[in-house]
Amino acid sequence: MFSFRRKEPLKIVPFAETKPRTFATLLCDGVTARNVPSFAALRALYATFQVDNPRVMVLTSLDDLGQAGYTSGHCIEKHGLNDVAGEDIAALSSESLVDGEYGGYLSMPAEFPIRCANLLRQTDAVGFGDLCGLLEWDGEDAAYDLISANTNPDSALGIAMERDIVLQFVPVAVAADAIAAFPNGYFVADLNPMQNHALASYLDVRYGLKLFGVGARFLGFQSEMPLADEAADALAADLVSLYQGAPSQAASDLASLLTGRDWVLIRYTEG
Repeated sequence: MFSFRRKEPLKIVPFAETKPRTFATLLCDGVTARNVPSFAALRALYATFQVDNPRVMVLTSLDDLGQAGYTSGHCIEKHGLNDVAGEDIAALSSESLVDGEYGGYLSMPAEFPIRCANLLRQTDAVGFGDLCGLLEWDGEDAAYDLISANTNPDSALGIAMERDIVLQFVPVAVAADAIAAFPNGYFVADLNPMQNHALASYLDVRYGLKLFGVGARFLGFQSEMPLADEAADALAADLVSLYQGAPSQAASDLASLLTGRDWVLIRYTEG
């Protein structure tokens, strides 16, 4: 079934031509990539758009765009990320207003700074140390633990089942701040958007790993240079510390995978 589907050519559709229909309104410009054949192809596509758009941070969706969009919409509402308290309501786009009153959602690129500011205000008090042990190593599917996901990313992300992948051009200077374009982590056992931001900030400062993707289960990070042995060991220990019930050899196994590599996938959900 998937091999037949993958005979369809890769197609890039700018948002200006057709904006993707997602449960959560996407505030940033971007493109939809259809029929991406693999995780490697997605990373290459991401790299091309990032080089071509140096003044923004490109953020790609990863696994299960439909579910990720759905939970993103609920995250935005739950954490008040579209709150306009203190903002000039008259300056909002007409799509955000209902009979002159704020309708509870932001809808235009010019309104993205409001969302981003709301996220950053709530992130100030969250650090990497606050995240340790919040997740469970074993999810609903063995393919979603750190070792399995980083061994076979195509399977973990279900790339073959993703018809559409969106790449947003987020007007921020720090990769972690791009989370505001697609905040996620809705369920009680997930890392919430602010915790994901804290994780992304820590990995950037500590290891040079910058956020490039957000999915329904996974965050994707990459660095400019492959990780050396010592950095891979430290990173593996840090990542395993996020999860309860990790096997005793998990950090060692993960370090072996990450050594010489310039990317990592991290599951931020309960399963």
